[in-house]
Amino acid sequence: MNKATTRCIRRSIIVSLLLCLVCATSVSPQAAQSSLQEDNLYSMALFASLAEMQKQFGHQRDAIDYRHAFVAKDSELTADIPAGQGDYHVEYLDRQGQIDKYKELHKDFPVFEIHPPKVAGPKLTIDVSVYYVSWKKGRLMLAVSDWSDVEFRYDCERQKYLVSSVKLGGI
Repeated sequence: MNKATTRCIRRSIIVSLLLCLVCATSVSPQAAQSSLQEDNLYSMALFASLAEMQKQFGHQRDAIDYRHAFVAKDSELTADIPAGQGDYHVEYLDRQGQIDKYKELHKDFPVFEIHPPKVAGPKLTIDVSVYYVSWKKGRLMLAVSDWSDVEFRYDCERQKYLVSSVKLGGI
């Protein structure tokens, strides 16, 4: 490896750690929030996952409506993610919201859950899981169904992370 590549890898690791801290804390000024939303890795992972799942699974009978999805609300991970991007719109549900939605629909329904990032060298991965929510005997039940692993690579020229791949999995 040459010095420039080594420097880029070091910089991407440092930026990865800083971005994890920035994404986990809330930003109060309006201008900073809109900038954060554009580069929010959680938002990028969620909407990349929805788009790839729509592309791969959307044609199946009884497919999930990936364009109108429910997302598990997390005060740290989903706080700065917009409710929509392009053709995709999401509704954030906390645990009580999931229970209420189940009671309203009277059937199991899918909820997407974003997980904290994993950093391995210059590669950063955010997993987005799909759980089916049900309410049985007074208990909230979650059954994992599918997931996506969204990998990001750090672009040294642009000084930001870009989605490099979306890998789907399922049971």
